[in-house]
Amino acid sequence: MTALVTSEQVADRARIDPAHTSADLEYIADEATDIVIGYLKKPDHGWTIETVPPRIRTAIIMVAKALYDDEETVLSDAVKSLLHRDRDPALA
Repeated sequence: MTALVTSEQVADRARIDPAHTSADLEYIADEATDIVIGYLKKPDHGWTIETVPPRIRTAIIMVAKALYDDEETVLSDAVKSLLHRDRDPALA
């Protein structure tokens, strides 16, 4: 799966110094995208890095920050709240 955020967006929005973590941030951006898309249950979402809705981008960055900080819960209540209206409840 292709990340829907750039490592630069993650570094900027999550206030992470990109100088020493660029490769890590790319990997984290991929992981965060996968987690959010999995939660939404929309593997065929059709978004690109240019067309992803801002609320989805924000949720991905929030998950990326949680992954970077090695938090126990990456899908916080705030992230779930952002994603709630886009989640497909019909799929298991």
